[in-house]
Order: sequence, then structure tokens, then C-alpha cells
Amino acid sequence: MRSLLLVAPCAVIVLACGSSQPPPPPAPAATTSSSAAPATPGGQDEEAKKAAAIEKLTSEEAKSGNCDAETKAAFEKLLGDVETSMKGQGMQLVGKRVLALTDSAKGVELTVSGRGTELHVLAYGLKDVSLDVLAGKQAASTLRSPHQRTAVTPLAVEVPKIGKITDLPTDSRQVTIKVGEPLEVRLTGQGCAGMISFLKP
Repeated sequence: MRSLLLVAPCAVIVLACGSSQPPPPPAPAATTSSSAAPATPGGQDEEAKKAAAIEKLTSEEAKSGNCDAETKAAFEKLLGDVETSMKGQGMQLVGKRVLALTDSAKGVELTVSGRGTELHVLAYGLKDVSLDVLAGKQAASTLRSPHQRTAVTPLAVEVPKIGKITDLPTDSRQVTIKVGEPLEVRLTGQGCAGMISFLKP
């Protein structure tokens, strides 16, 4: 009995000493996205297409010397909105024109009637537009009109071939004139543009 008592604890000790810790559970595999988020066309592609369409249209208009009918209608609507807004601010319409521009200046004579001496000339284009005002035959002393971008908001045109065009290129002059003095506006740019002028009574 005594020998059996001595062997049994030894067997227990051997079992305890010979056992090993169970292996740790496998680490979970790192989670990775199966696929990256697909690139979307986004606004940049649309803007690039619109810019290309504007370039094509205005280049054709500049070469032909005529506004596309739909573009002309869009600018006539814009000038009508500007006229309504400016008249609401007490300004008197002097004249308005829609015409196709090129690098060679186009002159538009203004006949101003009334006693006011503060003239505002605003011009809007699809691509480029720039203007100068001549009093008599010399460049008038001018500054930018405060109404250049605020006559209507938002400043935009809708051209069916292109869509809605916002942030139009624009130029303006505020001129102090003499009553009865002949005036000429000279415009340059590319493609169809609208020009409108007002006198502050």
C-alpha cells in the first residue's frame, strides 16, 4: 500500500509537469476593404465638358460674327432681368445690345438724354468680355460699376446646348459724363455677349 501511495502522487506530478498550455486562439485576420470606393465622375468632369462646349460655341460665334439663336435669346432674357432690377433702383435705361464679339473691338454708340451725369455700362459674356467707354474720341475716366455683379442674382444664363451657366464673365464702367456728350462703348471678347447701360437721374 505504501508503495502505491508513493507512486500515485508522482504520476499526478508527471501529468501536471508534462502538460502544456493550449495554443492561443488565432489572431483575427486584419479586416481590409474588399474594394476601394469607386471613383465618381464628380463635378470636375462636368465642368470640363461645359467649358469645352462653351469654347466650341463661342469660337463658332466669333468666326461667324453672329450669335447662336438660343444663346442670343438667353442673353436677351438676362438683359431684361437686369433692366427690371435696375429700373427698380431708380436707374434710367439708355440702351442694350446682344452681339457676337471677337478680339477686334466692336463699337456701340450711346445716345444719352436727361440731366444725369452718372452712366453705368454693364457687359456679360459666355467666355470673355471686356469694355471701354469713349467720351468724345478719348477714353473716359471710369471705374468699375458697383452693379456689375449685383444687378441680378444669381448671375446666370440658360443655354439649351450647354445648360445653366453661372459666374458669367463680366465687365463694367461707371462714367461721369457731360450732358449731350457723344459716347461710344467698345467691346472685345469671344462669342455672344450682352451689353446694357443706365443713367442715374
